[in-house]
Amino acid sequence: MTEAFFGLLGVFIGAGLTWFQSYWLNKQERDRSARYLAIRLSCIFDQYVEQCAEVVRDDGLNHGMRTENGCLEPQVKSPGAPIYPDDVDWKSINHELMYKILSFPADVEGAENIIRAAGDIAHPPDYEDWFEERAFWYAQFGIAAYKLAEEISEMYGIKEKTYKNWNPLEELEKELKKIAERRENRFAAHQQFVNRVMGAQ
Repeated sequence: MTEAFFGLLGVFIGAGLTWFQSYWLNKQERDRSARYLAIRLSCIFDQYVEQCAEVVRDDGLNHGMRTENGCLEPQVKSPGAPIYPDDVDWKSINHELMYKILSFPADVEGAENIIRAAGDIAHPPDYEDWFEERAFWYAQFGIAAYKLAEEISEMYGIKEKTYKNWNPLEELEKELKKIAERRENRFAAHQQFVNRVMGAQ
């Protein structure tokens, strides 16, 4: 009876050790995959922040000059949605973070439709509606990408990118605030006009 008990105990211990070894090896592999993905995503978002900042800075002037027709013309191409690697294990990273990252491109694509619609109603020579709409959205996307890179770096122990001569977050937030204030002022003026018209009836 004793021999049978210890034999059975040995089987359980052996199975437990095998399970733990398999679990530990899988965890190490998953952690390596997560860190590898985090590093690649961090680099993608760092670059995306700079691309968004370039869009926001674009005033339509080529070295301070308009086109021959006196119009403003975009000098920087919109980056569109960030492109992620397809050779990585997405399940290896935090699921909440994964959702934020994977849903981000859809937000950008949705805004691109709004920007294109603004282009349809924008008028020369300044195309003000289009330039403002594009800057408004890409300022937000640059901020979102910066914060995603920050969250990734903190969660997976990756050194954050340092910017020597500028702070992208401050610049983008400053520009976004200016655009939002202009839009609010226009809306307030429009609302006053509507109120006058409605009051006159």
